[in-house]
Amino acid sequence: MPAKYTLTHFELLNEATQERLHNLGLYEGKDVALIQRYPFHGPVIIESDHQRIGLRYRVFCQLTGGMES
Repeated sequence: MPAKYTLTHFELLNEATQERLHNLGLYEGKDVALIQRYPFHGPVIIESDHQRIGLRYRVFCQLTGGMES
């Protein structure tokens, strides 16, 4: 079963990234599922509303308040 996260801390991202995520349907307080995590701080794949989205590890960590290994 995929891990569930709630997106927060959008203010830590630059404006262009915030706008792009909003256009993809991601916003503060949105619940997402972590589908895939690649090694060595590679990208992560999340799912929201039956849509899978790839994010940089750093962006994902900022949005979720950090991620345990």
